[in-house]
Amino acid sequence: MKANDLLKKLELNIIQSLQKKNLRITKPRKAILCILRQNHGPFSAEEIHQKLENTSNCDLATVYRCLKKFTDKDLIKKCHFGDGCIRYEYKELSTHHHHHILCRQCQRIEPIEYCFLAEMERMLTDKGYKNVEHSLEFFGVCQDCQKKQ
Repeated sequence: MKANDLLKKLELNIIQSLQKKNLRITKPRKAILCILRQNHGPFSAEEIHQKLENTSNCDLATVYRCLKKFTDKDLIKKCHFGDGCIRYEYKELSTHHHHHILCRQCQRIEPIEYCFLAEMERMLTDKGYKNVEHSLEFFGVCQDCQKKQ
């Protein structure tokens, strides 16, 4: 599939996501969701705004309003890493679940695809708990930062 076809398919998918959540389709909303869908985050509102500067005439306040609306409608999720910065990532339509590791020095964030807690969640569900979920993040110093020391 050509790059242009992939972009058209992505835009159609984003429009459908907005429609399913009964959200108006606007250029800023499409652009923000496109960034979150194309790039594995999570990203802060400021980082999203920087990525939009080249493609969309969208101010930071609009980015915050869109992110709040998307969070309220369960299109994206907030990620808290204890550093006072809220980051956002697209909430996959599938049951894909992952964690992150955050470099304490450069703030780089990488996904960790394996989750060993899924079995524990099932065990808690078997005990009668409903809507069981967890959040687990790791912190360390990446190899690049280690080389600089």
